[in-house]
Amino acid sequence: MSRLNRYQLAFLKWRRRQSNNRIMPFVLSVVVGLIAGLSAITIKTIIFYIEQYAVYFAPNLLNFLLPLIGFLLVTFINRNIFQKTAYFSGARNVIEAIEKHSSIIKFRLIYSKFITTGLTIGFGGSSGVEAAIISSGSAVGSNVGRFLGLGYRLRTLLIGCGVAAGISAVYNAPMGGFIFALETILPEFTPTLLIPLLVAAAAGKILFEFIMGQHLRFEVPITDFAYEQIPLVVLLGVLGMLMSSYLLKTYSYCAQYFSRVKNAYVRALIGGVALGSIIFILPPMYGEGYVSINALLNNEERSLFMNSPLAVLPNTLWANLLFFSLITLVKPISTGICVNSGGEGGYFAPSIITGGLLGFLFFKVADFMFPFYGINQATYMFLGMASVFACVMNAPVTAIFLVAEITQSYELFVPLMLVCAVAYFLKYYIENLSRSVVQPKGQSKALRVDRILLNQLSIKQLVEKDGAAVTENAGFRKVVESFASSDKDVLQVLDEQGMLKGIIRLQDFRQQLGDTSNYDTLLARDMMHPPEAVVELDESAAEVLDKFDKYNLWSLPVVRKGKFKGFISKSRLLTQYRTELTRVNRFF
Repeated sequence: MSRLNRYQLAFLKWRRRQSNNRIMPFVLSVVVGLIAGLSAITIKTIIFYIEQYAVYFAPNLLNFLLPLIGFLLVTFINRNIFQKTAYFSGARNVIEAIEKHSSIIKFRLIYSKFITTGLTIGFGGSSGVEAAIISSGSAVGSNVGRFLGLGYRLRTLLIGCGVAAGISAVYNAPMGGFIFALETILPEFTPTLLIPLLVAAAAGKILFEFIMGQHLRFEVPITDFAYEQIPLVVLLGVLGMLMSSYLLKTYSYCAQYFSRVKNAYVRALIGGVALGSIIFILPPMYGEGYVSINALLNNEERSLFMNSPLAVLPNTLWANLLFFSLITLVKPISTGICVNSGGEGGYFAPSIITGGLLGFLFFKVADFMFPFYGINQATYMFLGMASVFACVMNAPVTAIFLVAEITQSYELFVPLMLVCAVAYFLKYYIENLSRSVVQPKGQSKALRVDRILLNQLSIKQLVEKDGAAVTENAGFRKVVESFASSDKDVLQVLDEQGMLKGIIRLQDFRQQLGDTSNYDTLLARDMMHPPEAVVELDESAAEVLDKFDKYNLWSLPVVRKGKFKGFISKSRLLTQYRTELTRVNRFF
């Protein structure tokens, strides 16, 4: 373990003086929330100014070159400045850091992702800011915990606080950020999580609103929902599930296609030209897409045709349906190209935009076929957002609260619950019917809880030290004597410096015990063999258990930079895990 610096020592002294240990997480959640709020302000400012100047200086006919410029800039930065963090892409990697890397996230991720994502979206990339804010917020929480010398549990809690605050600030949705952190990032709900996460989410939103002013993504009046429309809500939920499946398959296909292009700059060139061509034909594909959704909510449909070659289409119902169907189907393609060819961003916002477009199309058809219902356009756009988001992000509860908050449509809670339940149930049911569907890593809550509980165990405390060691030149008689003085069935062979050279297991020479003629001629080097696996002293308990299962062993040697430290047994590891499992508050 590294030596504590003076700041960590001062913090630990302050912490020991506190009679109530719950004060410290509360204070730190405020700190993390404020820093994550500043990150959200920074990324929104970067995107705003790049969009303003890029569009101002580029004539409409040259707009198709802007994504190419953005992709090449991001590729250059990732390969030359942020190469060590370029792989990090949001919630999936945050979960991986919690599960496999003891909640340690690189400091550079606090700022690197909102620079590259800001360039991507500012130059027209069709993605979302959430991957950047999740990466930045989680890095803030992790590094505040590391700076103060906190353990794994509190670092994980602060990561959740950073994510909650970031989503709360950038989407003006404190409950959405709070529930997203609980539902997606953190392993399970416990009462001790409530106050730190709520305080962090509130702090992020308050700071963002104080500096940037009040902002709502969508602000339109909603008429009262009539329960006679429930069949339409159920049907929209089915369509939302189908659309989410189309999104995910499109993203997967784009990832596979661009992975074949090995040169990063060629990949950026192909993606930039492809996305620029799409924007030239369909200008609503430029950027995140919230402008287009607001135009539709305010009955400004024809504004989406501006600067498009398709503006020559007649202003009829069927021509408009054709145009908006094209936009709805092309949006996932634009996002897939952007994220996989050189740009950066997330699928959070694109799922909301695509869902809104789906809801708009559904409204147009339903209003034409069932005019007697008197349905509201905004209602079905919001319900479409929730249904697609719930399935794409595997977060139905987050979808309900997030859409309700960003649209201020709290009166739609019942239809939002219904549409998300239908869409997510169908997705879950179909995936379990299909044997070909493989769940992505990090999606199983049970597996995540299991691994995180294991990661709370310290390998240093589980190491069993045994002085019964032999050198390579030790005779068979010495080996037998060492086994006799030990309660283990494995013996370490070391050199003069204590470096591990090999191991001898009792079953390796059991048959030779009766032949006493070998006792003075057979040496340890003749009987030893390399260990099947070695455990590093700073390795996680989850990885150690994986090694036990992989090699079907009950004990493994533990080393630190090759120097032998002792053995770890599977039985002791599982006993300690069961103890951890029965704790009242297993987390935080």
